Amino acid sequence: MGFSRRKIAALFKKEVKGLSKNANVLLMCLLPILFSFIYTKAVSGVGKNDGFGKLEILSMCVGMNIVLIAGFMIAMLIAEEKEKNTLRTLMLSGVSPLEFLAGKVIITFLVSEILNIVIFYIVGMDSVHLGKFILLTSLVVISMIEIGAVVGIIVPDQMAAGTVGMPILMFFLMVPLLSNFSKKIELIARFLPNYNMNLMFQKVFSGGEIGTGEAKNIAVILIWIIIAGVTFIYTYNKVGLDK
Repeated sequence: MGFSRRKIAALFKKEVKGLSKNANVLLMCLLPILFSFIYTKAVSGVGKNDGFGKLEILSMCVGMNIVLIAGFMIAMLIAEEKEKNTLRTLMLSGVSPLEFLAGKVIITFLVSEILNIVIFYIVGMDSVHLGKFILLTSLVVISMIEIGAVVGIIVPDQMAAGTVGMPILMFFLMVPLLSNFSKKIELIARFLPNYNMNLMFQKVFSGGEIGTGEAKNIAVILIWIIIAGVTFIYTYNKVGLDK
């Protein structure tokens, strides 16, 4: 199968137009922004000198964005195209499944990271940390995109994507949020990419540098990228996008 940049660019433009008309996806995009604004303004103790409060809000809202957008959005987009049999039409015009998927991945990644940056500034974090923030969130976004893509491939339609995908993705969202309330939950959270991202946030936003002490945290995230990537390749080869 070919892999044409021109075709991918055309598909990306198609995704941008389609995204603007998809009310469900737009609502998901707005939720993390809305919550970050509400919590920043309403939660007592969050101010210019309260880095701890800001960090909690940042971690929660970025986690919500990564799950709803990076994970669930791509699952819904792939399931929608399968439901409409759009891919079959595109394949007749010479578009390969991988080119089709690339358009979905690019738009999902860009939307996820743009929203993460918006949340970063709504919460009021120092711009000096923006580069490391983008690096850490990008790695976790990649892992969640892979997981969401697997869900999108294995389900036949959007309803099934919600039924199958939501419990899986909510697990990634809720376990880090509840980790402070139970040692057992914290033990599970240590193996999740977004929880390790949150741990490194604490180091970065306290003015520290990411070094050998964070090697374990980075390793967990990279392992998830590899595992989710291998799972995606296996699922793609078994099921494909046009079934």
